[in-house]
Amino acid sequence: MDTCLGSSESAMPSNATKLIQCMLLLALATSFYCQGNSTQVNVKPKTCAVLEAGRPCHLTLKISYRLEALEQTCIWVALREVPEQCFDRLSVDHLLELTLTKDTLVQIKDINNKVLDEVTIQIATYQPVNTRKRRGLNWNLL
Repeated sequence: MDTCLGSSESAMPSNATKLIQCMLLLALATSFYCQGNSTQVNVKPKTCAVLEAGRPCHLTLKISYRLEALEQTCIWVALREVPEQCFDRLSVDHLLELTLTKDTLVQIKDINNKVLDEVTIQIATYQPVNTRKRRGLNWNLL
């Protein structure tokens, strides 16, 4: 009877070890898949301030990104029919002059028109802070 228990106990750690190995292999494969398909785009600034709503905002965007594999990529500004600029490089640093009147989507697409990443440039209306401080009671002598 001890030999039966001993054999089943030795089989149990082997199955658990195989299960852990399979789970680690799956996690490793998933992390490689996620890393291979990621393109992190850095855009500065992400917000443009105007004094009045509806007025155009002029800004220079600094767009930078790095690819895992060499492929042609293009910078697209939403609602435009042609890309702003295309590149055949692993690392891209580009300055883009824009005039915007509303929030605008900037996308990085590959040659097959697949969106690699996108960033929304927001238009904010400047509202000055009320600098008058109320002191004392809520009454006035004059």
